[in-house]
Amino acid sequence: MRYLFGPVPSRRLGVSLGIDPIPKKVCSLDCVYCEVAKTSLKTLERAEYVPAEEILSELRKYLAQNHVALDFITFSGSGEPTLNSQLGFMIREIKRMTGTPVAVITNGTLLWREDVRQDLLPADLVMPSLDAVSEALFIKINHPAKGLTAQMVLEGLIRFRKDYAGPIWLEILIVKGINDQEEAYNRLADAVKKINPDRVQLNTVVRPPGHGRAQPVSEKELQKLQRIIGPKAEIIANFNRETNKAYREEIEDTLVELLKIRACTIEEMVESMGIHRDELLKYIELLQDEGYLQKIQFESKIYFKIPAEAECTK
Repeated sequence: MRYLFGPVPSRRLGVSLGIDPIPKKVCSLDCVYCEVAKTSLKTLERAEYVPAEEILSELRKYLAQNHVALDFITFSGSGEPTLNSQLGFMIREIKRMTGTPVAVITNGTLLWREDVRQDLLPADLVMPSLDAVSEALFIKINHPAKGLTAQMVLEGLIRFRKDYAGPIWLEILIVKGINDQEEAYNRLADAVKKINPDRVQLNTVVRPPGHGRAQPVSEKELQKLQRIIGPKAEIIANFNRETNKAYREEIEDTLVELLKIRACTIEEMVESMGIHRDELLKYIELLQDEGYLQKIQFESKIYFKIPAEAECTK
């Protein structure tokens, strides 16, 4: 599949079929924690970067040939989905062809634009992000495109809440040493009150960044932020293979066998296994949590391998 990936076992969305409507890595930000890669085109300009009809044709073919029960069809992937100027058209067409809910994972940076807000109105769930409210921290963690400010992002989120009747799940990602101060937490809590999302999902760096050296904070630190924000806040739970219907053991087995032979970068694993990066990262994350994968750095590249002590148990 060229534009579809999955179904992906998602911590937040259950069984999710992904749609990647933007080339790698076209985005309005260049976040220090992004697991995809360094942004190749940082822009606020919307365009039909990927042909909408090609995406819809691929989805029609998939739905006709596959009968996996999906919880969501989700726009996400290698760049910022709202940069695709045909996003609204695609959401409406998908809702005509299937009853599966449509979700959009977005960095929220274009919600100050009325056309973007209108495009998202037909979606069943919108999942924007907000990592910092102060301009200094916004620049430090998100590296925005020229002309984009933290105030524009916040105002866009507030306006979208007024326009959109569906659920909004706001994600906040905390990076050690950058936005993990109490002042930043208090400003985020004030912003949450103004935005009024249905849920606030707290996260940290759980996957290897595509560039940079962003580090995670502890669970205790996320719990501190959770208390400051209040009852809407939740710490995103880890993906569990036993309860997730989309978990595919053959992918894990292939991954483990590959890494028993030699250490690989994520790009090498994607090329060797022929699956989308987002799908692969779910399995890497799980195996890391269970202690079966070791991350090593060599000549500025990040590799993964199976430690000798883990080989006998896998």
